[in-house]
Amino acid sequence: MTAHRGVSAQSALAIAGAKLLLRPLIALYPVRSWTFGPMALGEGLANLIGWMPDDVEVDRMELAGVQVERLVPTTGDLRTDVAICYYHGGAFLAGGPATHRRVAAALARSLGVTVFNVDYRQLPDVGIGTSVEDGYRVYRAVVDSGRYRQVAVGGDSAGGYISAKVLELAYLDAAQAPAAYFGFSPLLTPTVEDGDPRYDIDDAYLTAGKLRGLREFFDRGPVDPRGHDDATEISPAAFPPALVIACTDEMLRVDAERLHARLDGAGRLCDLHLYEGGVHAFPVLAGATPESEQAVQITALFLEAAFDARLQHRAA
Repeated sequence: MTAHRGVSAQSALAIAGAKLLLRPLIALYPVRSWTFGPMALGEGLANLIGWMPDDVEVDRMELAGVQVERLVPTTGDLRTDVAICYYHGGAFLAGGPATHRRVAAALARSLGVTVFNVDYRQLPDVGIGTSVEDGYRVYRAVVDSGRYRQVAVGGDSAGGYISAKVLELAYLDAAQAPAAYFGFSPLLTPTVEDGDPRYDIDDAYLTAGKLRGLREFFDRGPVDPRGHDDATEISPAAFPPALVIACTDEMLRVDAERLHARLDGAGRLCDLHLYEGGVHAFPVLAGATPESEQAVQITALFLEAAFDARLQHRAA
């Protein structure tokens, strides 16, 4: 485990803004089906603004019936046989490829690889079993295309859960295993019980109580969940080299530490980076703070090492 000390001015500003604006709003926002619609407005606004990277080509396409954005760097060397499936966060009900295009583009640019930014279905239309199935179908389509010898999976928050479940389903189906896993503040334990330690953390804007309220919507179907509800209980044998990044003062630090302890105890490689202070899923800010820029660099180096190690293993 690596501890990162110190809080930059940019990060301190993000923390203050989250506590002043987001936390009161989320605390007052009712968890009801009819309130989920406005949560999806962020993706529409991001599409309206239409930010596009200058050095990464972005194409909208469909894979296995699921909408994705494919991001391919247009400068530098491209590793044509390597890809990443990225799953955005948003509590299974908000966000999308447009809101997470910056981090997807940063990974594509840093590694010189193709990134598939997955637009999986969300609440309230479907439950998380369907969200996971969409993510898994995209992964299998990328792997089965024969174009990519190595495919890593990862995401932030709810996307960290989906990518972990993709690992599990590939393991259960004896399919090709991902080359690596990475999670930015991954939401790995979706069920909140009485006495959950996440209640005791003074998060900048997330609350365990709201997550507990969402739980009743997670089993909506139409695809029934497979495997473990708690992704920290997935067999360690399903995990390739794993990287988890979180903040010390966020409630999902507990999820990150649980996964690290389980994998480390089983002798599986899992690098955990904890940043002092910070806001949930801060790497998604992709360069807006020194911490987010460093986190993306750490992720790129980790994935590059995982890809190269796998190539060496195959060649041996």
